[in-house]
Amino acid sequence: MEGVVMAHLRNKKILDFLSGYIEEKITDVSVLPPDDLGCSTNYIAQKTGILRNNVSMELNLAFKRGIVIKIIGKPVLYIDKTTFENKYNIKISSNLFKNFDDLRNTISEGPLNKSSLYSGCVITTCSDVQQTPIKISNNVFDSLIGIEDDLSTQVKQAKAAIFYPPNGLHTLITGPTGSGKTTFANIMYRYAVETNKLSTKAPFIVFNCSDYAENTQLLLSHLFGHTRGAYTGAVKETIGLVGQANGGILFLDEIHRLPPEGQEMLFSLIDHGKYRKLGETGTYHTATVLIIAATTENPQSAILKTFFRRIPILITLPGLNERSLKVRMKLINHFFQTESQIIKKPLTVSREVLKVLLSYNCSGNIGQLHNDIQVLCATAFIEATLSHVTEDTIHIKLSHINDNLKNEFFQSSFNRQEFYKTFKFDDIKNITFSKNIDQFNNLFQENDCNTDNNLYEYILKTAKYFYKNGSSINDIKEKIYSKLAFPRNITNKSNIKIDKDILNKIINTDLINIIKNNLSASNIFDSTDNKMIYSLALHLELLKDRLENGQLTTIINVKEIIAKYTDEFKLAQKICNDINKFFELRIPLSEVAVIASFFHTLKQNQLIIYPIIVICHGRNTATSMADVVKNLIGNPEIYPIDMPLDAKISTILNIAINLVKSLNSKRGLLMLVDMGSLMNFAEIISNRTNLVIKTMGNISTPLLLEAARRCMMPNTTLDKIISSLNNPPSAAQIIFDESPMFPFYKNIDANLLSQLISSLSDITIFIDVKKAVYLLSQTLNKLLSTYKLNISESFFVKFIFHSICMLERVIRKESLPYKNVYKKKTLDLFYIMRENFIILEENYGISIPDTEIAYIVDLFLLNFPEVMNLQRCVK
Repeated sequence: MEGVVMAHLRNKKILDFLSGYIEEKITDVSVLPPDDLGCSTNYIAQKTGILRNNVSMELNLAFKRGIVIKIIGKPVLYIDKTTFENKYNIKISSNLFKNFDDLRNTISEGPLNKSSLYSGCVITTCSDVQQTPIKISNNVFDSLIGIEDDLSTQVKQAKAAIFYPPNGLHTLITGPTGSGKTTFANIMYRYAVETNKLSTKAPFIVFNCSDYAENTQLLLSHLFGHTRGAYTGAVKETIGLVGQANGGILFLDEIHRLPPEGQEMLFSLIDHGKYRKLGETGTYHTATVLIIAATTENPQSAILKTFFRRIPILITLPGLNERSLKVRMKLINHFFQTESQIIKKPLTVSREVLKVLLSYNCSGNIGQLHNDIQVLCATAFIEATLSHVTEDTIHIKLSHINDNLKNEFFQSSFNRQEFYKTFKFDDIKNITFSKNIDQFNNLFQENDCNTDNNLYEYILKTAKYFYKNGSSINDIKEKIYSKLAFPRNITNKSNIKIDKDILNKIINTDLINIIKNNLSASNIFDSTDNKMIYSLALHLELLKDRLENGQLTTIINVKEIIAKYTDEFKLAQKICNDINKFFELRIPLSEVAVIASFFHTLKQNQLIIYPIIVICHGRNTATSMADVVKNLIGNPEIYPIDMPLDAKISTILNIAINLVKSLNSKRGLLMLVDMGSLMNFAEIISNRTNLVIKTMGNISTPLLLEAARRCMMPNTTLDKIISSLNNPPSAAQIIFDESPMFPFYKNIDANLLSQLISSLSDITIFIDVKKAVYLLSQTLNKLLSTYKLNISESFFVKFIFHSICMLERVIRKESLPYKNVYKKKTLDLFYIMRENFIILEENYGISIPDTEIAYIVDLFLLNFPEVMNLQRCVK
């Protein structure tokens, strides 16, 4: 115990010396700080009488806590951060500088601007009262990344906590490490200042309860202050953090590390506004403090129930892996833009790196994401600097990803469906981030519908609200209509629970039946989707009233809607025609177009996965092929039917018919078969089930891979899928057409090339497949030329597939072992192969192990055994 107290006093003595040294050195803040402003450990040891190794240890701990500045050099110099910031009226986000010029630059940039984006970065903590005036031009919460996606509820809670009279509500923020709890608390403080709930001089005190968790007395002394003689070494009275936070906010991080007696002292402060210092018996001190606490633990079990009950607001922040890919992309964009401003150069990030950052298992949440991006940028910057690259842009490539990030990526469960639905990476090779360039929006899949789907959820919510508050049916309709003047501004995204009893009193049940009957007859939507049905019915109920009262305000380009959303318009028109007949109305085409747009929005938001039925001759052929593709692509809608050679056609046909009936896919399905009479199955089954079935023959694993990928694409149709499979893009062909290096390309079917490249693009992460195929084709061409061999389509596919998978393994550091023994005659081919693969090693910054080269040699000899006789013998 005494040793801990002595360490505390030693730490305080060192920091007091550093603070006094700055006060003595800086007498004129209009002059930049001198080079001798910092102190070395030897100098501090001489002046304080503390052993140098103890000085070094205490300063390193202080540096980790962010309360001293370190200047790298020989010797390393230290500066008291708080005193330095107060002297120059600035706030420094970093506490490590490579020289004094870098530190001076932070001063020339001016005072801290506290309106930066919330990003989950660790905020430098300060145990002194915040005195720097805050310059805020708008609502600080508006800068939160995710406020429109998954943090809207948390922001409402935070604002309520700040505004509640008279002094706000005490708040507990929960969430995993790195989710941004400290930053969120800081934004709450800035919001309180922005809205004049606190003055600009109000303190914001940050304290991590784990700092002194092993010493209860020292922790409580730091928090509440102590009297002189309260414990051994307490030579003078201290005010404590609670006293310092009077009139402001005290943020207690890791509150679960505060001992029970500390929590009891806190809820006494909450209840009565009074507290005692350590060592006091009869004296009480008063303080008006808003407490914001944070914990990574379950508060129900980690905190005293008596204390937890006194915290009325509980805000839970989600982990990064719980948040949408769109939010993660916005965070990535913000971090890269920030680093670009620091480096003062644009950052061009490859598509493959972005894929990794979007999909890896970021266990440290936003904080780790920020750190990983910083490391990426630093690595690329160092490489560009050392190689004397003269480009204005820093390029960030797969080779810059470190092992830790790779390991986290391989542990992740990658959601390909959400990925395809959110992003369109196929059209983009890389993205450039800088202060003035923001291209990340180009990655998002477009939604060209002008009608907001949330409009209808808003109508439902509003109707329920007014009804439960006693409004009449006519009043409800008028109030809803009055709020629809600017429907595009409605952005409520809360899930609406359908209350049929209430809605049936507002909506004519005949309208509901008309909608359900038409949806049942269509193949576009699910006729059991009550939320959509009641939303549309309420809209039509309001429309009916508007028409009867002669109110029409809708302005929409009907011709454009009819042209763009033909199927949706036909469905909307059918519903409106039935309503016109039943209610003797005349719904104008402009209103039909609005409903068609609504249908299109819902259709766009649905992820349609067309089922694929695979039928192949052989006892396990279809099943094996389907299992491989399911594992690679993640498409669950692949259904294999194996056809043993002794099976009857009629038996397999009945199995297929029953399977199609059980799937009951009204949108249709895809059937892939290998040969023969199986090609006729689709037409027979379609006639018996009245379902749309498209078929293709000559199935192969690459073809199934491409079909499975296409069936998961948003906004696709069966016709589009079949067209893409029959007429693949010419990108693969262009690779060979543009170069005279490949005299054999005419022997390779263009469709096969496109399918090969497309399929490999989906099952690889680190490899740019087009580039890899180009490089591997050069390698293969040289090998074939060496032995005067002709290319075969089969070997080309095997070589490319195996080699690209090999490159992925090497990048992952998961190379295969080789158990066979090299034969003397194969050594010549081995060395030639090794030499020809150098171009791949140089381009990907890797070293291919001999074991992997040996497997490619085996593959080569398996297809070209004559090479053994063509090469020279090695003795």
